[in-house]
Amino acid sequence: MFGTEFAIIHDYMKRLYLFFGTLAIGILVFTLLISRVGWNEILEALSAFSFSKALVVVLLTAIFLWVGGMRWQRILKGQGYSISLPSIMKLYIAGFSLVFFLPMIPFANEFFRASAIEKGYSIPFTTRMSSVVIDRILEVTSNLLVIIAGVVIFLFLGNPTSYSVKMAAIALFIAIWLVLFVLLYVRIFQKKSIIRIFWRKNGEGVIQDVEKEVFRFFHWKNRFFWEGIFFSLFKSFTGIVRTVVVILFFGKGLLLIPGITIMSFSYLAVLVPIPAALGAHDALQVTAFQTFGLGAATGAAFTLVMRAVEALFAGAGLIFVLLYGVSITKALFLGRPNNS
Repeated sequence: MFGTEFAIIHDYMKRLYLFFGTLAIGILVFTLLISRVGWNEILEALSAFSFSKALVVVLLTAIFLWVGGMRWQRILKGQGYSISLPSIMKLYIAGFSLVFFLPMIPFANEFFRASAIEKGYSIPFTTRMSSVVIDRILEVTSNLLVIIAGVVIFLFLGNPTSYSVKMAAIALFIAIWLVLFVLLYVRIFQKKSIIRIFWRKNGEGVIQDVEKEVFRFFHWKNRFFWEGIFFSLFKSFTGIVRTVVVILFFGKGLLLIPGITIMSFSYLAVLVPIPAALGAHDALQVTAFQTFGLGAATGAAFTLVMRAVEALFAGAGLIFVLLYGVSITKALFLGRPNNS
């Protein structure tokens, strides 16, 4: 008994150390970057951003998250369970807050949603878990397409400075992600195991049942599969629209093509396990904005606006996380879903 409790406490402490360690790295990178760009220049760029413009960005962010919630709702519908959109959105925004504040805990978002959706609904564990796995796969699919498009634009249309270095780095990145992407879908349509890649849990029978539901969903004749693809692409589209609108609000014009790269860099920043992508997002956007001649200060101001707006939704999501109880919070911290 005491051994088990000690192991749990030890696991919690490791998570806390990881949180504060990555946060410290993010603060350091952010501070160095801001000192190089200059607060005066950043504040001057922010002066063009009015309260009414901020409200528009809040609305576009709400639509961005709403589309993601719609995708998850359609996935569950395809598995035979109809859940109201308000109920789905509470869990979806709660999951978003975990991605925003705790990206260093792998799959905390998915484990939380798979556990929390059981409260109030009689949904089997395998369906709950498979729904969030499917949702993650579809999210990765659309994000990767945007990233590939964005980095290609960055390479061929951006400032040619250090062209060879950019070429090598971007080609390597695209190659790695493209290979992973192809392997993922090959395994899915060949009905080979994908859950074991990220689920630290014993129980072959449970894993196999979850995977059967995932394989059943990813079928060419399943209309809910195509709906999931549609909502994934539409979510990325709304993200690009939001990015282009923010650039426009900074007085840089209506720039769709650079907006795709800037959005792709936002997706890249999420891959860095630092709370709120602090430092990582800033560095990437300063690079992107400089490359397209939009100014480093505008790039830094862009990330401040986006982080502030997303923090509003992430803060609301944390409230929903707490409302779902200590047992579920423990499950996500330990990296194990509640399979009751």
